[in-house]
Amino acid sequence: MRRSNQDRIVGLDVHPDSFAGAILQGIDPWKARVVSTSTRVALPLLEKWALRHTREEDILVMEASGNAFCVAERLRALKRKVVILESHRAGKVGKTYCATDRVDAIKIARIYLSALSPVVWQPDAKTRERREVFSAYQAVVKEGMRLKQQIKSMLNEHCVRLEKGFRLSHPSALGRLLRRRKWTEAQKMLLSQLHAGLVGARVRRQRLRHYMAQEILAEKELLRLTRLCGINLITLYGLIAAIGEIKRFATARKLSTYFGLNPTVEQSGNYEGSGALKRHGRGAIRALLVQSAKKLLQVDNPLQKWGLALAARRGRNKATVAVARKLCVAVWHVMQGHVIGAIERTTTLHTKLHKLATELGVPTIKQLGYETKEAFVQKKLYVLRSYA
Repeated sequence: MRRSNQDRIVGLDVHPDSFAGAILQGIDPWKARVVSTSTRVALPLLEKWALRHTREEDILVMEASGNAFCVAERLRALKRKVVILESHRAGKVGKTYCATDRVDAIKIARIYLSALSPVVWQPDAKTRERREVFSAYQAVVKEGMRLKQQIKSMLNEHCVRLEKGFRLSHPSALGRLLRRRKWTEAQKMLLSQLHAGLVGARVRRQRLRHYMAQEILAEKELLRLTRLCGINLITLYGLIAAIGEIKRFATARKLSTYFGLNPTVEQSGNYEGSGALKRHGRGAIRALLVQSAKKLLQVDNPLQKWGLALAARRGRNKATVAVARKLCVAVWHVMQGHVIGAIERTTTLHTKLHKLATELGVPTIKQLGYETKEAFVQKKLYVLRSYA
């Protein structure tokens, strides 16, 4: 859209409790005139400030942050046009500016006019909710691992060795640990606290997995993704939480780039080739896809033969990333409703659906109208095989 010198850009520097605003007029990023600025405005007064200082034709710009999407939603309710800039690039462009809220607000508006920072997609409420759930799951997994390592470290200090298969997160594990040796009262207290935290993390993790399974089951478009090789519950939920609206990715390559799975291009003189990944994009989802690819190279599936042939020529690591990229491409095609070949075999799909039923639990299965888990699995297997 062509802009005129009369257009106004409103830069917003938003904090958890307050924000600063700067209104610029003009299309030149450096010559645009600063009309007015506001600093240290309480965030609850956002709507009142916007109605007083901005117009519907203004473009309100802010940098991506923890509460940026929530603030954008509040402004859109006032029929304001909101743009959110990618924080990493915007931060690089603005490094030469002073770190004051007023200058930051002006900086954000000028960066938008310069077009040097890409605009990020603003997810809908459902996608934001899924991202919150997935983030909570990642946090509880990390917390569980930390507590488990603390318990093992304490046991190692006192030469207590655990037999293979000992489950520290089981409710009865604390009593078994306390019987291993004579502990002081302080040591018993520490073990009890660590174990209680670990059990709590396990319960939260199970509840989150149960919620994810229910949501996937509720939408047939998401359930279709279970047909793909190597896509388990957590990987599937992480993918849909990160992707949101699939139509925003015009090609499968753009989706691969979003997850940082496309190799960099190296060119010098007559040489042209591909380099290593630069680890940009969504690292958590990329890690899940790479883990899935490693597993696919070890078990029988439609992608294994191709992946092993590539590994023989280019090495195991490059083959793993290539399989992860193919898996990402398959996800794009399935979400677009296309026919693909990277489909799980019936036996593997049966196992995957059985695990999904386990996450749901027998009470939920019966609420859905199925007498047993096997009846649920057979019905969903029939439905999935009937898809094009």
